[in-house]
Amino acid sequence: MVRSINGRTLPAVRGLGRDEARSPARKAWDRRLRRVLAVAALGLVSACGPRDGLYEATLLTPTCTGTPALQGVHYLRFRVSGAGMEPVEHFVPVERGTAELPALFPGPGRVLEVRGYTNLPRLGGHVVALGRSHPFDVPESAGAGRPKVSVALRRVNEFVQVGSASGACASLVHPRAGHTATLLEDGRVLLAGGVEVSQSDDSTTLSSAELLDPVTGTLEPAPELGTGAGGSFLASPRAFHTATRLPGGKVLLAGGEVESVEGTVPVGNALVLDVAQRTYSGVALRAARGHHAAAADASGRVLLVGGVGAGGAVVSEAEGYDPGTGQGFSVSTPVPRVGMGVMPVRQGRRIAVVGGSDGTALRPEVLFFSYEGGTFVSVDEGLRLREPRRDAALVPFGGLDRLLSVGGHDTPEGVEGEPRPLASSEVLSPGAAVAGPQVFARSGLCAVALPDGRVLTSGGLRASASGLQSAPHAELLLPGQEGGSPVMFGLPPLERPRHQHSCTVLRDGSVLLAGGLDNDGRRRTTLGDLVIYTPAPLD
Repeated sequence: MVRSINGRTLPAVRGLGRDEARSPARKAWDRRLRRVLAVAALGLVSACGPRDGLYEATLLTPTCTGTPALQGVHYLRFRVSGAGMEPVEHFVPVERGTAELPALFPGPGRVLEVRGYTNLPRLGGHVVALGRSHPFDVPESAGAGRPKVSVALRRVNEFVQVGSASGACASLVHPRAGHTATLLEDGRVLLAGGVEVSQSDDSTTLSSAELLDPVTGTLEPAPELGTGAGGSFLASPRAFHTATRLPGGKVLLAGGEVESVEGTVPVGNALVLDVAQRTYSGVALRAARGHHAAAADASGRVLLVGGVGAGGAVVSEAEGYDPGTGQGFSVSTPVPRVGMGVMPVRQGRRIAVVGGSDGTALRPEVLFFSYEGGTFVSVDEGLRLREPRRDAALVPFGGLDRLLSVGGHDTPEGVEGEPRPLASSEVLSPGAAVAGPQVFARSGLCAVALPDGRVLTSGGLRASASGLQSAPHAELLLPGQEGGSPVMFGLPPLERPRHQHSCTVLRDGSVLLAGGLDNDGRRRTTLGDLVIYTPAPLD
């Protein structure tokens, strides 16, 4: 006797009630087969069990460069996971596409992962393409409306440009560097502000913003940075500002700098973007600042520290913003730093300020702030960097309480001081700083933490015989497992070297690199490309 389940033929199970007559291995197999039968047997489930036909899926391959996503793929693995359910997975030949999706229990927050394999894993096949959907809700019945799920399937371990619906490469309407890229709740990315350098090397600060859907490769204009409406609209261009996503989906765009006839002028206000309403509201800052740092705690309150103010002076005054009241507040502890990193730790109960310079000396002290009594208060944990550094990247590393400070340079001045880029990194844990993995020596690199704990680094400035140049380097850094040392894996170089770009982890776990400057030592070129890297899964 056989049963056909989602296109596969499985043998009937004999004697499932006679546990005493079976080996442990056979018992394990029977338990696994029971789960398969209970979850995947279409038409054989109860009214409250998993069911077929409750959702639809479309596979997209939104890239225009690199290896085609499905080249060499012979099998697709569909895997659905979510709260309150055992993950359900299902292999089908690639030519069947999404015709045979796994049956599953109704419920909220389901995620469909699709992997492209060269062959079945038991026959030596390996993953060459990967994509994940946004979370979706599965209704109790098809009559309630079936959700339509889109999955962008991309080649793993390759940097590829985002493709549009026409098959051409998508690119920013306005090439930009020194901008911000913010992942929104719906999976789109807000790219705002920045600077564009002309062929004559003149810099223009941008007030434009764009919204990218990385699944479809669609770009659309976002509201121009500014306040007011109609004839009373006042544009507010800015570059080297910060962007922080607030509770409820709003975005705080704070500070920055603008090029004017008077030179470089720091921005003394912030804009709060209501994404749904496509409107901005203005907030006055206590100090005009650019090249500063900001981070939000677990309640969404934002700490802004340091930066460059009027006349190029380092800003000492720290300040906060409370999204609940829509108002800023003062912070009594001065933080005179530039080129530092800021990151929430302790599950967002504290915010760490790491590295940087006070303008005359590098600062090794790691500062911590917690919200108490209506403001952010400094908390001394006695932690110091082993090797002080400026313009390093700061990211979580293998745990909520571990940070990685990577790269940077060893002089208190900026790039005008002919700094020496660093190839070292440090892992910061409560009470201790230890040496981290070695990387390609560069400053101002972009780094992000992936959902599985790995860290992707890209770009930055490297030393050359003719001075500092944009770097093409990229690495994957892996936290040490079970007490082991962290590991660095070099990745293929970026097609265009860059710095002052953005790097953003998307909802499917891939990373978007957008824009930046390509400085080859002779000229500076502002980039408008959109590049995605999809890391191969660890399992």
